[in-house]
Amino acid sequence: MATVKSTGPLYLSLEESIPFLTILTIIGVTSTTTNLLIVGTICKNSQRKNYDLFTLHASLVDLLTTLVVIPFWILSAIHSQVDFVGDIYCKISATVSLMELVAPVMFLTLIAASRHCSIVDRKAYPRTFSDSRTRMMILIVWLFAVTICIPPHFTWPISPEVLCLPDLISNLWYTTAVLAFCLLLPLSAAFYSHVYDIFLFQPERFKRNESMIKQCERFALRGGEKTTQKAYFCILIIHTICWAPYTCVAMAQALNSGVVFYLGNIPLHFIAMVVGLTATSLKGVVSCFEVPHLKEMIKRQFGCSEREENTSREV
Repeated sequence: MATVKSTGPLYLSLEESIPFLTILTIIGVTSTTTNLLIVGTICKNSQRKNYDLFTLHASLVDLLTTLVVIPFWILSAIHSQVDFVGDIYCKISATVSLMELVAPVMFLTLIAASRHCSIVDRKAYPRTFSDSRTRMMILIVWLFAVTICIPPHFTWPISPEVLCLPDLISNLWYTTAVLAFCLLLPLSAAFYSHVYDIFLFQPERFKRNESMIKQCERFALRGGEKTTQKAYFCILIIHTICWAPYTCVAMAQALNSGVVFYLGNIPLHFIAMVVGLTATSLKGVVSCFEVPHLKEMIKRQFGCSEREENTSREV
């Protein structure tokens, strides 16, 4: 069923709001804990790798989204007035939500590019991803993400149908450009890099090319490095899958002149938004428990590595 009534606030009954409040609370607590752990650990570690800086800023985007957006939607689920937090907070929440969609993709693409470059061209890697260039890339991503995410919510009028939501509906040309150049293009590059590094760059795939076989034997990912690559690939897949429903719903609304779709009394794009926000916690959990060197750094912060070493020596 499709109507054009406003979606902010949500006007949910108690029975309808409890599941969303529970899910959003779990997302908020998990995401805040894991992303604070990642940010604190990487900032304290002096021997971090270059791509750890990209991980750090991807986690900062997730943390910012958790602290700004999730409280807003928790209040929206239980409140009944349109201007209960003011227009500015509504626009900031929508802007940060849109940043959460595009900025982590760019940082995850930089992680994939950094690791790919270190495998296929080790001589060029120190120049391409030097400390100064790495910081410059991070600054460019932040400036670019803010520049493309602010206009939809602060420049042109927003229809009631997309109130407080990432606006991928009002301007079809803007939506197409953002999805093509800020989402699909970097995602394609990142997916290719991960697939090549994990599955294609192997000696058995180059039986007739002796030089390539030797290069694969010397530089192909092994052990912990391969596990790390798979973990980052998993994080990229999680972000893509979680935000795919919202992107599809937004495109469907844009193609139908902003008509809002409902599942019962609940806006379909709100459900898709909650699914997208789960990425902030899932990515944090995978980063903490599946990225080997990051997991080891976290253990050191809590003294777990020393205890394990002492225990193994005693045994």
